[in-house]
Amino acid sequence: MPFNKKKTIKALEQKVAEADALAEMKSNFLATISHEIRTPMQSIYGLLELIGDENKDDKIAEMVRTAQAASSGLLEILDDVLDFAKMDADKMELDNFEVPVRLLVRGLLEALSVKVHGVNIELIDDIEQDVPFVVIGDPKRLRQIIMNLCGNALKFTKQGSVTVRVTTATQHISAPSDGIALRFEIIDTGIGMSKEVCEKLFGAFVQADSSTQRKYGGTGLGLSISKKLVELMDGRIGVESEEGKGSCFWFEIPTREVNTDQSTVNLPDLKGVSVLSVEDHPQGAKEIVNSLRSMGATVESCPTYKEGLALAKRRPFDVAVIDQGLPDGLGLDLIKEVTAIRPNMGLVMYTVRDDIGLSHSLTALGVTYLTKPASRLGLGEAVRDAASQVTKMDITGPTKLLIAEDTESVRDILGRQLDKIGAQATFVENGQEALKAIETGEYGIMITDLHMPELDGYGLVEKIREQERDTDKHFPVIVLTADVQMAQRETYLRHGFDECLLKPVSLGQFKRLLIRWGLVNEEAEEAAENASEQGAETQPATASEKSDNEQAPAIDKEAMIAQMGAMDEMAIEMLGMFVDMTQPIIDKIKPALEENDHSQLAELAHSLKGGARSACCNVLGDIAAKMQEEAEKQNSVSELAKQIEQEFERVKEEVKAL
Repeated sequence: MPFNKKKTIKALEQKVAEADALAEMKSNFLATISHEIRTPMQSIYGLLELIGDENKDDKIAEMVRTAQAASSGLLEILDDVLDFAKMDADKMELDNFEVPVRLLVRGLLEALSVKVHGVNIELIDDIEQDVPFVVIGDPKRLRQIIMNLCGNALKFTKQGSVTVRVTTATQHISAPSDGIALRFEIIDTGIGMSKEVCEKLFGAFVQADSSTQRKYGGTGLGLSISKKLVELMDGRIGVESEEGKGSCFWFEIPTREVNTDQSTVNLPDLKGVSVLSVEDHPQGAKEIVNSLRSMGATVESCPTYKEGLALAKRRPFDVAVIDQGLPDGLGLDLIKEVTAIRPNMGLVMYTVRDDIGLSHSLTALGVTYLTKPASRLGLGEAVRDAASQVTKMDITGPTKLLIAEDTESVRDILGRQLDKIGAQATFVENGQEALKAIETGEYGIMITDLHMPELDGYGLVEKIREQERDTDKHFPVIVLTADVQMAQRETYLRHGFDECLLKPVSLGQFKRLLIRWGLVNEEAEEAAENASEQGAETQPATASEKSDNEQAPAIDKEAMIAQMGAMDEMAIEMLGMFVDMTQPIIDKIKPALEENDHSQLAELAHSLKGGARSACCNVLGDIAAKMQEEAEKQNSVSELAKQIEQEFERVKEEVKAL
C-alpha cells in the first residue's frame, strides 16, 4: 500500500485535536466538580461558624472546630485539583509583580509557626546577603510552592529543624542576561527517602509508598503542582535525600531585581486616602507604611489590638489594614469591633494565614482578604477598592465646620477649596473666638492652626479637653500646621488633637477628610475629582520638569492643581490675593530687624511660612521656616530676611505672568 503523506498528516492532526478535546473535557470536568463541591462546602462552613457563635457549650465548640478544620482541608484539596486541571490544560497564567523575598520567606515561617507550637521543631530562615530585597515574580504562586515544600517537610519531621535557604548560587540554571537566578532550598531533619522514591516523587498523586498516605495523609498533588509551577517560571525543581538523614527540596528560577525606589507597574493613586495599619511585626509594618505612602496615602501604624481599637474610636479612617495574629487578640475580632464603631470604614485583612475558612468568614463581613506578602500593586489595589466603598458616615448632632486660622491668605485659600468641594465653614481668627463659637453648640468639628493671637491652638485644644473631662463627650479637633513633626501620631494625640493636616492641604486631602467626618457626600467628591482631572489636563506640570541645576519655581503649579483642582481663574485670583495679603508682613520685617525684635521676627516668619506653603510658594515657605527657627534661637536673620524679600519679588513676577 503506497504511503500517502497528506492522509497521514490529516490523521495525525485529527488525533492531536481529539487529544486536545479530551484534555479540555477533563479540565472542564475537574473545574466543574471543584466548583460544585466548593459551593455547598462554603455553606457548610458558614453554618458551622453560626453554630459556634450561637452555642457556647465547650463540647459543641470543639466539634465545630473539628468540622471547620475538615472543611478547610477539603477546600484546600479542591483548590489543588483545580490548579492541577488548569496546568494540565495549559490554562495556568502567572502574574509578574514585585516580590519582597525576605518578607515572603519570613511571613511563611510565621504562618507555619502555629503548626510547630509545642513541638520540638525549629523554623529557620537563611537568606544570603546578595539576594535582592525585591524581585519580579508571581508572589501568590511562589508562596504556594514554598508553602507546599515546607508543609511536606514538617509532615515528615518529628524533631530538629526546617530551614528555608535562599541563595544566588544556582546549580542547574543560568541567570538571564538582564537579571539573576535564585535557588530556594527547604531542608529538613526528617525521615528522608531512598533514591528510588526521589526519582518518582514529583508525579501526580504520587507518595513515597501506600503506607505514607495512611500514616501522614495528603493526596500527593502538592509536589506535582509545585513542579509544574516552577517549570512555568522557566525553572528547575528537585530533591536530594537519604533515608534517616532528612531531605533537601530545591527549586531554581530566573528573575530580575527591582530597585526598591522604583516600580515596574502603574501603582494606584491613593492621594488623600487615610489608612490605619494594625501590624505587630516591625518589618511588616514598615513595608505596609512605605508601600502605601509611596502611593500618596497617609498611614497611621500601631502594633496591637488595643491601640488599633482606640484609634478607630478616636477618628474615622478610609481604610483599616489589619493583621490576623496580633499579640493581644485576633484581627477578625478587631474587625468585628471596628465594623460596629465605624460601619462605613473600608477593611482589609492582610495576613500570612492562607486560611480558606477565614477568607469565607471575612467575605461574609464584606472584608477584603489579602495574604502576605502581596506586591505593592496588590496591596495598593486592595486599599483603593476598600476606600471606594467608603460612604458618608452618620453623625448624630451638629456637623458644621469651624476653622480657627489667623492668617488671612490661608483663610482665603481654605474658603476657595471649600467652595470647590461644595462645603461651608465658619472662620475665626483666634482661640478665644473659637471657644465662644463652640459654646453655641452649632459646630460638630473644628480645624485649627497652632500659632494664633490671644489663645493658640495648643491652649485651645487643652481648654476643650478640660471641659470634656468627666463627661462622655469628645469634640473632634484637627490641627492644621506646616510643622512636619506635628504630623506624627504620638505628637498630635499627646496634645489632644484627633488628626493632623499638613500645609499645603491638597483638594484631595481636604475632600477625603470631610467625607470621613460626614460633612461632604460622594457627589461633591466626584465633582472635585472631575475638576482636578480637568485642571491636570489643562496645565502641564512644571516643577518636575526642572533639571537638578535649575532653580525651583516660585509657585509649585503641580501642588496648586492638587490643591485647587485646576490652575484656573479662581486659583490665579487666589494667588493675587496672597500677594496683597502678604505684602504687609514683608513690610514689617525690616523694622523688626532694625529693632532686633526676635520675637516679632519669629511671629512674622511663622505667618509667612503658613501662608506661603498654603499658596504653594514652597521656596518662600521654606526660607520663612528657617527664619522662624533662627529667630526663636535669637540668632541673626538678616541674610534670611534678604532672601525672603528676593523670593517674594520672584513670586510677584510669576503671579503677574499668570
